[in-house]
Amino acid sequence: MKRRDFLRTGAAFALAGAVPAGASKHGRADEPAAPGGVDVGIARGSSMEDAVRSAVRLAGGMEFIREGQTVLIKPNVCGAVKMPATTNPEVLYAAIKLVAERGPRRIIVADRSFSAQFVDTTPKTIDVMKRVGHIDAVEQAKLDAKAPVVAVGLEDAAAEFELLGLPADTPHWRRVRPERATHWPNGFELAELLFRVDHVINVPVIKTHFQAWFTMSMKAFVGMSHHRARREFHSAWVGEGSLFDQKRSASRRRGTKKDPAAEAKEIAPFVNRIAELNLGVTPALNILDGTESFVFGGPSSGDTAAGKLIVASRDRVAADATGVAVLKWLGTEDRIQNRPIWQLPFIQHAVKIGLGIDSAERLSLRHEGLDGEIDAIQRMLQT
Repeated sequence: MKRRDFLRTGAAFALAGAVPAGASKHGRADEPAAPGGVDVGIARGSSMEDAVRSAVRLAGGMEFIREGQTVLIKPNVCGAVKMPATTNPEVLYAAIKLVAERGPRRIIVADRSFSAQFVDTTPKTIDVMKRVGHIDAVEQAKLDAKAPVVAVGLEDAAAEFELLGLPADTPHWRRVRPERATHWPNGFELAELLFRVDHVINVPVIKTHFQAWFTMSMKAFVGMSHHRARREFHSAWVGEGSLFDQKRSASRRRGTKKDPAAEAKEIAPFVNRIAELNLGVTPALNILDGTESFVFGGPSSGDTAAGKLIVASRDRVAADATGVAVLKWLGTEDRIQNRPIWQLPFIQHAVKIGLGIDSAERLSLRHEGLDGEIDAIQRMLQT
C-alpha cells in the first residue's frame, strides 16, 4: 500500500456513512459527566481522521501531553493481517498527528506481534507493521505533521533505550506484581518501554474474539506482555475451535444454547488473567478503531460489519463497554448479544479489580455524526 493510498481509502470508507456538516450532538454532549463518572467520545466524520479528532475531543482531548514529553502509541499489531484484524492505518495516522500537535520530543509507535509458537524471534513486529500499513502511516505523519515518530517492535527496543538515556542492554521486559492481580501469584512481565515514557495511548480495534468473546482496549494490551505471560493465560482455557479456524466454533454456528452461568464460569479464568495484566500500566487514553469490526469469530478472521466510527475514553472499562455496545448495535454473537454488557465476565472482573467505572450511569456518552444510531447504542449500554 502506498503511503497516500490508505488515506484515500479511509476517507472513502468514512464518507459512505457520513452525516452533513453541523449535525447536532447527542443531548448529553454539553453536560458534565456524572459525579465519579467519565466521558466517552464516539464519532463518525467525513474521514476516519475526522472521526478520531472528534472522538478524542469529546473524550477530553490530549491536554495531558506536555511539550517535550515522550509518548508511546500502541496500535493493534497482533499479526500480519490487515484491518479489522489490525488497526486501520488511517486511524493510527490520525492518532500520531494529534499527539504531534502537542509538541512531544518523541513518539514511539510500538507493539509486540503474536507468535503462534510463543517464541521470541518470530515474527518481527516491524515486518508485521510494514505489511499491515502501519509503517506507511508513520512515514506519512512524518511528512504531513513533521511528527518526531518512530516505529519499534517491543522485542527489539535497544536503540530506544539508548535514546532515553539507558544502556542498550537494558532488559526488554519488567516483572511486576500488582496486589490485585490475584491470578498471577508470581507476577507477569510487561515491556520495559512502557515504564520509560511519559504517556501511553492505546489504539485497538473493536472486534470479537473466539476465545475472549471480545477484544478492545483491555485485551489488546496483551501485546505489551511477554510471551511467557501469554502462554500462561492461554493454558487456563483454549476455547472452542483453533486459532486458525476462528469461525468454526460449531455450537455457536448452529445456535446451540449454552447455560449462561456455566458459560461465564468457563471463560472466567481466561479473561480474569487478561484483565489483570492491565494493572501493570494505565494508558492515558484509549482510541478504539471501529472502522470495520469482526462481529463473529476474530481476532484475525471472521464475519465483519462496518461501523465507520471511533470510540475514545481515558477509562478502559468505559471504552470497552461502549465498544461492546457498538458490537451489539451491529449485531454480534449470541453470547454477547443476549447478555447485559455489565454482566460480561471480562467487564465484571475489570470492575472488581478497579480498572474503571462500574455502570452505565457513570458513563457520559458524547457523540458527533451518529444521530440516527446513538439512541440504539445508548440502549445497549443500559442492558
